[in-house]
Amino acid sequence: MSGSDQSTMTKRAGVLAKNAYGKSKVRLTKVTRLKDRHILKEISVAVQLQGDFAATYDVGDNSQVVATDSMKNTVYVLASKHPLDTIESFGVDMVDHYLKTYKQISGVTVRIVEELWHRIVHDGKAHAHSFYGAGAEKRVAEIEGTRQSVVVKSGIEGLKLVKTAGSEFWGFVRDENTTLADTKDRIFGTSVSVEWLYQNARPDYQAAYDGVRNAILECFASHHSLAVQHTMYEIGQLALERVPDISEISLVMPNEHRIPFNLQPFNLENKNEIFVTTDEPYGLISATLKRS
Repeated sequence: MSGSDQSTMTKRAGVLAKNAYGKSKVRLTKVTRLKDRHILKEISVAVQLQGDFAATYDVGDNSQVVATDSMKNTVYVLASKHPLDTIESFGVDMVDHYLKTYKQISGVTVRIVEELWHRIVHDGKAHAHSFYGAGAEKRVAEIEGTRQSVVVKSGIEGLKLVKTAGSEFWGFVRDENTTLADTKDRIFGTSVSVEWLYQNARPDYQAAYDGVRNAILECFASHHSLAVQHTMYEIGQLALERVPDISEISLVMPNEHRIPFNLQPFNLENKNEIFVTTDEPYGLISATLKRS
């Protein structure tokens, strides 16, 4: 009797409750060559499939399995046919492709991370085909699709911000473990991660992205902050006011500390100018705002 036959006849200790598999880190560059300029897009794609794949787990029957190498190739094939104007629309098309092509698939999750490139300004004009990178900041999207619905989540990761005034923190709980002093003037540094969901079936993905990003920058700069939570809440409110397509927004903002350095042992005064830059440990603050 073969091993596969034996496994089907023997009662097993467990049953397959959930399953998923796919391909990750599929990196793609696309250059759209218009007459007057080039458009550069660079993305990294991860695809996960859910469905009727129990046989491959149980007895090694791969007859229903879409090979992950084929999934990698699918990214490039679909990208050749799609303008890649937004990563959200590309992800929706990819989900649609899998659900229409393979009857054994019940769900698809596509996550796309876009590396951002800006045009170099040369002689006062945006250059037609030369770009510089945006650093740590990324545009992200996650599309989850089933045969009943598709949910699109958009976001931004790694948007580094700092303000050297307009930030306070005082009036917090004091007990035997408290050493932090009240401050009415501190550096506020963070790296914003934000994601949002849509309330409309056909949203303007680019307008939503621009609106949320601008709301973050405007509010961070102009809002007099009494806590990270205070500014985060105002950012969420402004984004919901400015972008009617979105239904809720979630933000994560670490408090990346700049600690005043003690110059007194060197007979010097620190005039709130010299700080120790730290990345660990850090405060981690999050919030989700839903449209009322």
